[in-house]
Amino acid sequence: MAMFPISLDYKPSSGRGFSTKKGFTLIELLVVIAIIAILAALLLPVLARAKLKATQVTCLNNQKQLILAFTMYANDFSDSIVADAAADGYWKIPPTGITWDLQNQSSLDSQAAFTAWLSTPGTDPLYKYSPNVSSIHCPGDVRSIINAPGNGWAYDSYSKANNIGGDSGGTYWGQGASYMKISAVANAPSTFAFREDVDSRGYNENTWVINWSLTTPAAGNSQSFTWQDPIPMYHGNVSTASFIDGHCEAYSWGDGAIVKYGISVAKGGGFSPPNPPNYTADYQYVYNNFRFPGWSQ
Repeated sequence: MAMFPISLDYKPSSGRGFSTKKGFTLIELLVVIAIIAILAALLLPVLARAKLKATQVTCLNNQKQLILAFTMYANDFSDSIVADAAADGYWKIPPTGITWDLQNQSSLDSQAAFTAWLSTPGTDPLYKYSPNVSSIHCPGDVRSIINAPGNGWAYDSYSKANNIGGDSGGTYWGQGASYMKISAVANAPSTFAFREDVDSRGYNENTWVINWSLTTPAAGNSQSFTWQDPIPMYHGNVSTASFIDGHCEAYSWGDGAIVKYGISVAKGGGFSPPNPPNYTADYQYVYNNFRFPGWSQ
């Protein structure tokens, strides 16, 4: 009788469809999820900061366009600073009830509406020099999206500073006078031209204003000021400004009261300036750069 050898290495078949491969255990899945959560926690703040930085860069580009238009206007009009009498700050406010002043319209709708309005002859003295209307809107300014007309709605994010009012009328909130000619500016690199602004009336009417006292010394200066118009914070604790000499800069605010107030009004919050001011580096920064004919250190 024939004998068949039996192999000691023989392994029975595992059967059709049966696999010996292992899947992930619950513990392994939890470890992976935990790692993803840790990475997200590390990366999200970085991405948020990058977004704020991109908004800040756009704002600086806008400021550059505004000060360039401002300078070109002066070159064409005998060195004159565009006057508030010619424009509320730098463009005239549209009439109440204008049809495009709508709640919840998109930024593109607002931009198209402002383009149509500002391009109307006699509306904006600077439009011919800077016809891109998006240059007056900071992408971090959400007031045209979240607010209704009469409740902080606005598309324009900047105002001309009151120290360069461009005409001789009024007391200029304690200043007595403002610069009317660029050549009259004593220290162009330290004189604000445009600042980010919000207005309690909605549109940024007139200029960016602070209340100045020519006769009240404070903080080691011969004069002083208190806040009137706020400094909105459209990109974290940073705001931008342009200066008469043409340069633009971003400034990081450190005073907690100013930053808190600025972030609030940038989103349509109520107006309640932090007065009396804290005499911090932020106060001195504004004091040193808000120069006008009667300014003194």
